[in-house]
Amino acid sequence: MELTTNNPEKNASTLEVFEEHLNKAIGKPTLDFRMQTVRGLRKNTTREIKIYNGAHKATWAKTIINRKLRTIYIDVFINFKKNDLNSSDYNRLKELAIEGIKQYWSNNITVDGVVFKVIVNCLHKDSSIAIPVDLKIEEGLNYNRPMNPAILGIDASFIYQRGQRKAGISSKIIDAEFKLTSAHEFGHSILMYAGGIGLSWGHKGSTHILLQSVKSSMPEYPKNGKIDIMKYYDDKSDPKSLFRRLKNSIAMEIDLKRLIWSSSILWKN
Repeated sequence: MELTTNNPEKNASTLEVFEEHLNKAIGKPTLDFRMQTVRGLRKNTTREIKIYNGAHKATWAKTIINRKLRTIYIDVFINFKKNDLNSSDYNRLKELAIEGIKQYWSNNITVDGVVFKVIVNCLHKDSSIAIPVDLKIEEGLNYNRPMNPAILGIDASFIYQRGQRKAGISSKIIDAEFKLTSAHEFGHSILMYAGGIGLSWGHKGSTHILLQSVKSSMPEYPKNGKIDIMKYYDDKSDPKSLFRRLKNSIAMEIDLKRLIWSSSILWKN
């Protein structure tokens, strides 16, 4: 992580508070750290701050924080693989996935009492540093479950359920559901990096890790307010939950902080 500031004493101190807040917010110990040099624009103006050893090393995300404007722009890199799709389907699914990640992962966060507007942009990058994703289309009536184990050597699968049209489901709803599930599956890379298998495969405590079944203690999807995009709920007795999920799902603030903690950071005055 390379940091530059034109007022090193003031801004590095603010960055230090930002880093300390991230560590506390996502439950990382403050003892396991490395020292990171913050370079000023003027000659011989540097300062060292504490950075948690696992932080800011994910190759698939880059964050730009503008302290003055209170904005945070995050670029996430995904290698969308065409495989056997034709060009038209590939481009359309890639566009939908990119839109979904931006829609459901852009939110506001509060750091030390200051509100930052966070905009997440997904970019296709044909590179080993990006998250590998196979784009697929399911033509059958049965639902083909997407997945992202977030394990090196295993690609994620974003699956468009085109066969659902045979059940009378409109293409508009299928498009929207694909955007939502793409955003959810992307989130597994964040949870795995920041918290490991238990957090990611266990959907933040809402499912059993191996079978992925929803825990009996989980309630129905909330009927009002925000829905955590990374949790599962009991939807068996609530057939209309999909429409609320499409409308109200969002990445929770703590998961956005996990994303920032994972990514490289450029700090701007």
